[in-house]
Amino acid sequence: NWVKSNYAAGPSWVDLGTYADKNGRKKFYGFFFNVNVKSLVWYVPENFEAGGYEVPKTMEELFALSDQIVKDGGTPWCIGLGSGDATGWPATDWVEDIMLRTQPPDVYDGWVANTVKFNDPRVVNAIETFGKFAKNNDYVEGGSRAVGATDFRDSPKGMFTVPPKCYMHRQASFIPAFFPKGVEVGTDADFFYFPSFKAKAAKLGNPVLGGGTLIAITKDSNATREYLKYLQHPKSHEIWMARRGFLTPHKGVNLNAYSSGILRKQGEILQNATTFRFDGSDLMPGAIGAGSFWSQMVFYVSGASAQKIADNIQNSWDAIK
Repeated sequence: NWVKSNYAAGPSWVDLGTYADKNGRKKFYGFFFNVNVKSLVWYVPENFEAGGYEVPKTMEELFALSDQIVKDGGTPWCIGLGSGDATGWPATDWVEDIMLRTQPPDVYDGWVANTVKFNDPRVVNAIETFGKFAKNNDYVEGGSRAVGATDFRDSPKGMFTVPPKCYMHRQASFIPAFFPKGVEVGTDADFFYFPSFKAKAAKLGNPVLGGGTLIAITKDSNATREYLKYLQHPKSHEIWMARRGFLTPHKGVNLNAYSSGILRKQGEILQNATTFRFDGSDLMPGAIGAGSFWSQMVFYVSGASAQKIADNIQNSWDAIK
């Protein structure tokens, strides 16, 4: 398969382009041409330099850094789940990223399909790991009670105050659109890969969470097939890389074609990925991925246990079957 050979984490992209036909047989239908990355932690380099902090390379180091910032009198994290009618969705990205860092991809896929139940201990553990960040009053600006009430668009702004109200913010590549006016990404703000657990890296590698655009044939023709051949060529990717808002896992591209160092850095994260998975909540039934998963994560940061909210979400899933 061309995708398996030419895309970083190739088997992941094959999986994402494979669906059952009308007879239930799995077939490969299309490949991703433009993707986005969610596994990012944003920070202000000047704040890190002033504190003597280094970018963590493992999840264990990330927790240690968070503890050190608290010890130094600071608050490590800005976290906000507010989003109007969609309040709660930022927490789902956290849980998805943590699932990929604690469980093999097939468990993640089973969770998304509900063959692995939402109240499975492995899922509950991922929620509780998120809680180690979001439900720790010392870790979060405003304390854990503020997490559910703070709008996600406002939550990163604390990194840019003097002194900083927080030092880190985990969010996808789009979040700079909500940084204060005048902030220059790459100078005033930067990001690092949301790291893997060192204890699990040998088995799980460097997973990346994201989304993207799938290219497939809906009406077959020779012209369409020739166009898809063109999209397989590195040059077709590099043309878009020179613009903004385009990332590719194609291993044959020249990374220098990216229009900025920030995009190149995100492209490198894709190139170094050993697994890529699509945003899990987006693949779940709407009543779950855009319903009970959102609302129950708000319930969780408000004081409910991970087991309780996992049971509630599973009950809501059972109710629509």
